[in-house]
Amino acid sequence: MSRTERPLPEGRLDGATHFSSDHAESSSDRAYRVIKDAIIRGTLAPRITVSEAQLARRLDMSRTPVHQAVARLAGDGWVSVAPRSGVQISDVDADDLSDVYETLLALEGSAAARLASRKPGPDELDEQLVDACIQCEDALRDEDLLLWAEKDNELHNLLLRGCGNRRLWHAATTVAEQAHRARLLTAKLRPWPTSSNEDHRRIVDAILDRDADEARKALEHHRRRGMATLLPILRAMNPSRTTFIE
Repeated sequence: MSRTERPLPEGRLDGATHFSSDHAESSSDRAYRVIKDAIIRGTLAPRITVSEAQLARRLDMSRTPVHQAVARLAGDGWVSVAPRSGVQISDVDADDLSDVYETLLALEGSAAARLASRKPGPDELDEQLVDACIQCEDALRDEDLLLWAEKDNELHNLLLRGCGNRRLWHAATTVAEQAHRARLLTAKLRPWPTSSNEDHRRIVDAILDRDADEARKALEHHRRRGMATLLPILRAMNPSRTTFIE
């Protein structure tokens, strides 16, 4: 059975029972968040087609908020919708991912430089960055590539979230999520990511040294290395036929 023919697990979508305790979150927002997370993590695999009715059943909610969520997901590029054909989960396209990495290179480079421009530390954020590096290294030492991909994503999110520019952080959110999806999809197909962990140390060391120029350069080098690693893998992956899940 190919990746695109993999059925959804029985029951609710992953994460559907772990909703935010924030009562302000609407059903539509909740559906958007859970469906997007399922796409990122591969529960909803690239190129499969599902119906809004199926999504509503798996989310245990009515069709209206699911329909609203699907419209948002389509606007953000996570799905495409064809009348009477269902909701198709977007593929992970190598050319599009190249644009994603180019965007992240610029935004994360700025974030790393901002972090390195803070007053001399050490401070709590420095400790969090070091700990994030250690968690990446521990995951690789345990030979858990999926956990490594999660910890790698957490480190990059910390760089963006901690830089002090909320607009930069929000601007980077969608492309960072798309990069994480590709990272999870290719985690077991890529070379052993020892060099990525080494890059993390160089980035964080430059931030600890408060060397903004070196932090930006190290981050940009890291993202270019990621492009050179993942794009050939994605181009070599043969897309399978689209299937509709009943």
